[in-house]
Amino acid sequence: MDKDIKTIMNEILQQAVSLPFISLRATTSYHINSPDMIRYVNNTLTTTPDIYTIIGNNPLRIMYDNHKHHAAFMTTVFNINNYELLAKTVPWVYRTYYSHGFKFEYFIIELKAWIEANDIYLDKKDADDINVIYEWLISRHPDIIKIALSEIDYSLPISENWLELKNNFQSALLDGDHRKALELAQDSIKNDLKLQDFYLYIIQPSMYEIGIMWEKAEITVAQEHLASAIVGRIMASINMNKNSNMNKDVGRVIVTASPNEFHEIGAWMIADTLEQDGWDVRYLGANMPKDDLILFIKSFIPDLLAISVTMPFNINYVKEVIEEIRNDNELQNIKVMIGGRVFNETPKLWQSTGADGFAANLEDAKHIAKKMVTPNR
Repeated sequence: MDKDIKTIMNEILQQAVSLPFISLRATTSYHINSPDMIRYVNNTLTTTPDIYTIIGNNPLRIMYDNHKHHAAFMTTVFNINNYELLAKTVPWVYRTYYSHGFKFEYFIIELKAWIEANDIYLDKKDADDINVIYEWLISRHPDIIKIALSEIDYSLPISENWLELKNNFQSALLDGDHRKALELAQDSIKNDLKLQDFYLYIIQPSMYEIGIMWEKAEITVAQEHLASAIVGRIMASINMNKNSNMNKDVGRVIVTASPNEFHEIGAWMIADTLEQDGWDVRYLGANMPKDDLILFIKSFIPDLLAISVTMPFNINYVKEVIEEIRNDNELQNIKVMIGGRVFNETPKLWQSTGADGFAANLEDAKHIAKKMVTPNR
């Protein structure tokens, strides 16, 4: 009798948490040699017979991007030794690329190419240790496919009180109807709906579900980008007509998406929420380079740094930012709060970044931020 998906997933998670830790030396070597290994994997896959059929006639650039993200993600996994993150992320990667035309065969070819690259560019001991993880992934390939093909409900739970407005707003986004979406937002705010509630119960679940629809290839990249752009325009518009707490006596905060993170709506909503709550906010947007972020932190000296991360392959960038802050005497009193989808899906993952706190949503962000900073003021 076939095992159900929940049983398979539990087995994979149990195996994952008992995988061997990768040493700091091996992790560092993997990270340093990643550019050469990415080129090797790119070349190997590009010269594979029928590669265009295997990747669903997608541009090679999409495959190359995956190899770059793979190297960053595996560096993160080895660095924080969190194989629960690995076990939960890989089925999502399979599902997303399969939905966009890639054959599952691609992942076996790719993983074997990474094993070859490790053998070529890493010391034998380091390569042998790391290849244990790759070989485990290959051994679980059939089960990962089953999980990827399963129908799982990824929607965020939402109260009946908000459901009709959320569905109407989401439909307007998918139709590309900026005027309708803006009208819904403005009418809601006029009727005393709190800005935070509109973000939390309308925008966040709408964008979450639209992201899932893109992952399943139910909508195009253009539709997903258009929805994001409309949300950005709406947030800018409704904020112009909403009075924030001008006292700004809670504290000083920098809000940003992590380096290499291009999803900025979450960070933007946190910035607006904290500003409404009386914080002196500096919002830096998406993909903030680490060195420039550190320079800005030194010029502003906030009480709090809030960083948003959506994609799992960006966790290590956040870890590097936090480590640099911790190692700088000038910045040692700054608290760091992180949030984002990747942390919501893997409990306690945030602790591996070195952050002081984690916010699962806007309400959490408001209360946790104030709690973290107030005793120090």
